[in-house]
Amino acid sequence: MKRVILLVAVLAAGCSAKPPVEPASLTPPFLETPIGPRPATTPALLAKGKQVYEANCVQCHGAAGKGDGFGAPFLVPLPRDFTSGQFKFRTTASGQLPTDEDLFRTISRGANGTGMPPWQYLLPDEDRWALVEYVKSFDARFADGRPRAPMPLPGAAPEPGSAGRGKEVYAKMQCAKCHGDDGRGVGPSAPTLTDTAGHHVNSRDLTLPATFRTGWAEREIMRTFETGMNGVPMPSYSEAMQIQEKYDLIAYVKSFAKHGPGDQKRQTAQSMEGLGAPDRTIALREHAWKYEPSEIHVKAGEVVRIDFSTTDNGLGAGHGFALDGIDQSVFINGAMVGAPLSVTFKVDTPGRYHFYCATQCSTSELHPHMQGVLVVE
Repeated sequence: MKRVILLVAVLAAGCSAKPPVEPASLTPPFLETPIGPRPATTPALLAKGKQVYEANCVQCHGAAGKGDGFGAPFLVPLPRDFTSGQFKFRTTASGQLPTDEDLFRTISRGANGTGMPPWQYLLPDEDRWALVEYVKSFDARFADGRPRAPMPLPGAAPEPGSAGRGKEVYAKMQCAKCHGDDGRGVGPSAPTLTDTAGHHVNSRDLTLPATFRTGWAEREIMRTFETGMNGVPMPSYSEAMQIQEKYDLIAYVKSFAKHGPGDQKRQTAQSMEGLGAPDRTIALREHAWKYEPSEIHVKAGEVVRIDFSTTDNGLGAGHGFALDGIDQSVFINGAMVGAPLSVTFKVDTPGRYHFYCATQCSTSELHPHMQGVLVVE
């Protein structure tokens, strides 16, 4: 019922007054999220925050704020551990705690592509401010009296951002190591990335605007460049680039996103055309959100058919298969229990090719453990 209410509220907000700033999200970007009137900080407000937290937040973030609620194992990424002080969405400098306003914005708008919903449509301003006070109580550093001031964002660049120049900046800053040459988040370092707790983290897939956690707006990307993301490998580039380079890089980052054809279906499969009968048929199975087998060997130039079946429905979205390099033309999306799907293809060049689940689940993250290797000999 809560999900239905949330969806209706979000859609209603998207249809009211003025249109959303960015087409990738029905909620405003982080920096444009309204800050409601702040009540006086009192013991009563903290007590109210505890009450609201236990009614709405404990299921994911846990009773002690450690991100270990009973729903946590089912979420990608994991819920925030409030006791560690590693907050990703901030206006403060790298390594610093967020401002109270930052916490209010995060609670209010949620985080795109995660299990964190936009509570501004479910809770009044006072309850969200009460949550800010209670969340701060999990880490004593919030009470140390040190100022937490927002960083000023860079002003206008001498020229409008250029994706052409931005491509050179992307190479200079070695962004492809994590995000890949094609921006899909599968660079050579991507499999090794972890947060400060040792959990694997995915590089942002720059081709999917809706997964930009705080919005796809230019200012949001700039803010991320300036602040970095505490607790994960995304550093601050505040002193690493000139203003013009930052705007050029933003233009290039945004150029990765392309509109789909508008005819995507939940359950579908697409193969290479004109290949004829397969030389080899391989049974591939999903079990416990992993591929069996996870390594497949074929010969260069032979026609291969993958018959893919699943043992669960992947939170209702099914599972899929796509092969790097040809994943725009050969893929499976949304295979379900009792409804297997097949694709036929051939690879002429020997090498090791990464395959992965091409179906998105309810958190809009690709199923992270569904990875495999096709060895073309």
